[in-house]
Amino acid sequence: MTPAALAAYNQTRNFSDKAVRALCYAPFTSLYFENSGRVMVCCHNWAHPAGNILQNSIDEIWQGARIKILRNALASHEFGPGCEFCEFQTKETFANAAMRRFDAFPVPEEVPSWPQLMEFSISNACNLECIMCRGQWSSTIRARREKLPPLPRLYGDAFFESLWKYLPHLKRLKFLGGEPLLIAEYYKLWDRMIDEGLSVSCHVTTNGTQYNPRVERVMEHIPMGFAVSMDGATKKTLERIRVNAKYEEVMDNARRFREYARARQTSFSLTYCLMRQNWHEFGDFCLLADSWDCPVGLNTVNQPPGFGIYSLPGDELRKILDAMDAQAPHWGSALKKNRALWFGELERIRAKCDAKGN
Repeated sequence: MTPAALAAYNQTRNFSDKAVRALCYAPFTSLYFENSGRVMVCCHNWAHPAGNILQNSIDEIWQGARIKILRNALASHEFGPGCEFCEFQTKETFANAAMRRFDAFPVPEEVPSWPQLMEFSISNACNLECIMCRGQWSSTIRARREKLPPLPRLYGDAFFESLWKYLPHLKRLKFLGGEPLLIAEYYKLWDRMIDEGLSVSCHVTTNGTQYNPRVERVMEHIPMGFAVSMDGATKKTLERIRVNAKYEEVMDNARRFREYARARQTSFSLTYCLMRQNWHEFGDFCLLADSWDCPVGLNTVNQPPGFGIYSLPGDELRKILDAMDAQAPHWGSALKKNRALWFGELERIRAKCDAKGN
């Protein structure tokens, strides 16, 4: 990253509530627990875990040497070990940069006493077989496609007991999967929160297939935000990518979550994994989200091979760019809330084409 690029990026950020300036605030604000026991600072940094719940307590992880390595690197405005995804994503442009989301949290101390965000992806329980997914994140794929035994359940009572003292300090709990609304461990946590009257803001990224009285009970007692993963604007594309999902069911449940979020003044969004199989519907998906007055959460797919658009040869990526350039006048006038997202990704594609020499 050039000094000029860094300066331009920082001009778009607010540091007034930060005790330290950093390229990214994930290790200052966040812990991400995943289903093998590893604990990262975000969902993108897999190569440099901050610890493992099988060997470390949460205290040891939050105060440990490995997370300090990341804090020190990012406070020096350098990407730390394991930050390759964001380094790749921001090489040509900071538009739609994933690391921006951690700017939303204040950082009152250079050495933070408590995390403010905890993200959980501690089980692969899921009823879908999305084409870009694998058994690590879907129990159905693991059983049917990979023919492997179930993953062990690593997060037991001792872990949740150690977690409890952190909850009053958190601004948000985020639940991923698998499918969070099928994960027993999450209901154990939510039930205790309800019993003890603890009302930490929670956010669930769901595939939109689950809605029942147990889900309703959690929604009634805890402020819940929702992101519904769809990956297609049409029935054909959604059901081709999100195998076992039914378009009508997902849309009905998404509307329920949206109505709840509006009534409770929590967050609601639709998420989109931009891939070779669905880039052509990206504008229509943004328009759908506009009609629901909600933002789109955009995920950059790099793996597995054959799905990500940025791994295409330069001439193939140029075809996508040309097609989107032809659509730009239409989306420039049709889109409102999600116009910047669509055009930001257009510029990212353009920058990648230029970098490839096409």
